[in-house]
Amino acid sequence: MSEPFASAPQDEAANSNNQVPAASDFAQDLNPTLPQGPRPASYASPFAPATSGTPYGNAPAGAGMLSPRPSYTVGGLADVPSGPPAYPPYGAPPANAMAPYMGQHSGMSAGTPPPTYDAPFSYTMEPPPSGNRFPWPAVISVAMVIVFLLGMGAGYLIMHHATAPATITIGSSNAPSIKVSSSVTSLQSTVESVSAAVQPAVVEITSTGGNQEAIGSGDILTQDGYIVTNDHVVQGFTAFTVTLSNHKNYVAQVIGQAPQEDLAVIKINATGLQTISLADSSTLQVGEFAIAVGNPLGLQSTATFGIVSALNRTASEAPSGPAGTLTGLVQTSAPINPGNSGGALVDLQGQLIGIPTLGEVNPQTGANAAGIGYAISSNRVAFVTKQLIATGQVTSTGEGFLGIAGEDVTPALAQQDGLSVQSGVLVADFANDATGASPAQAAGVQKGDVIVGLDSTTINASSDLAGVLLNDAPGTKVTLKIVRGTQQLTIPVTLGERPTNLNG
Repeated sequence: MSEPFASAPQDEAANSNNQVPAASDFAQDLNPTLPQGPRPASYASPFAPATSGTPYGNAPAGAGMLSPRPSYTVGGLADVPSGPPAYPPYGAPPANAMAPYMGQHSGMSAGTPPPTYDAPFSYTMEPPPSGNRFPWPAVISVAMVIVFLLGMGAGYLIMHHATAPATITIGSSNAPSIKVSSSVTSLQSTVESVSAAVQPAVVEITSTGGNQEAIGSGDILTQDGYIVTNDHVVQGFTAFTVTLSNHKNYVAQVIGQAPQEDLAVIKINATGLQTISLADSSTLQVGEFAIAVGNPLGLQSTATFGIVSALNRTASEAPSGPAGTLTGLVQTSAPINPGNSGGALVDLQGQLIGIPTLGEVNPQTGANAAGIGYAISSNRVAFVTKQLIATGQVTSTGEGFLGIAGEDVTPALAQQDGLSVQSGVLVADFANDATGASPAQAAGVQKGDVIVGLDSTTINASSDLAGVLLNDAPGTKVTLKIVRGTQQLTIPVTLGERPTNLNG
């Protein structure tokens, strides 16, 4: 173990012959030069830790890494240290380093008083240097301190500017100077209110069966849990889960299906539910605003905005849908995507005007055409669902039935078949009504005739004919205007009832 102090200065060693020291010796010893006191043999810097600590930030392996993210679940952080590791205290000099300086003569222990001498002696002190000497050491010390402080300040400023984030201003805090009319503000407020009011009455339906799963939408019809949706949402599946807008889940059972209408009713065991309000779809006008509410692509409670683009449209679900042909459809520009099926198309009063069912297909791409969707009218929904709730099936379609299988006339078809008209509905065959007979055939209509009018309505295509017949009940008498060869004929027909088992 090393001694805590270095050897004593050699100029303080005792005379080896025990003679009285000369005056010059004491003069040398009393020289104004400060004594070089003892120095610790080992001295730790007060600005460095006495022992080495683990650097802050060396967390355990893997800390801070994201855990694997399962489907629809955000991974969490692994455990990380709750704070910086504890550092050992700063280093301190040995306790005896602060002991007062005491000279040490050879052969004497530290702190022993200097020896006394019997013989008197005298000596003279060496006079101080003459003249006024400039205190350079003090000036140099002060200058070094100033330089050190300036360096520290400059370093702080450099570090501060290097680490401080730059102030970045993006965009403007002021909106563009645009005058918004009160009518626009009112419309926006109305759309927001309608969307919020309707969402609790629209549900998400998850259908499963085997290895298949589908997501659609539905509308609550009664407070005790009857819900209407599209038949293609439930067809082919065996288990159904209904999720309300408040995220509560219920098991549902199928009450009744009407494939030819692409409508179905399911039920959950619940009470006090908010129900959808139905509008009279016969009063709709093209251009009315419309809001589609549903769960497109499984995105719950989504609202899209558009207008009523057309009325009494006819569309076919063949070959993938349960209904070969749907008539009296409401066309809308509100975006409709998979998952919207069975949901709600509402007006600005929050009333159901139709159930979104399918989208138009772009024949060039095979994908759904943007901004062209179809909804089953609310009047048809009300007529069918009342029967499904009461009996589990449709016992009466309530639709007038002409009893023909038609084909739209085009210039190409007219040239091919030698027709004298360029538009209308060509009678290609006949179909039986609920009684087993064709009303049109019974009235004298023949194959090859072209229907160009019904009562006061011009018929250019099958959609026109279906739209007119949609609002006519069985037993209604209508007048057909037909072209047979080059002749124009008028034939009265009493409509039958559309059979429940006939698609289209």
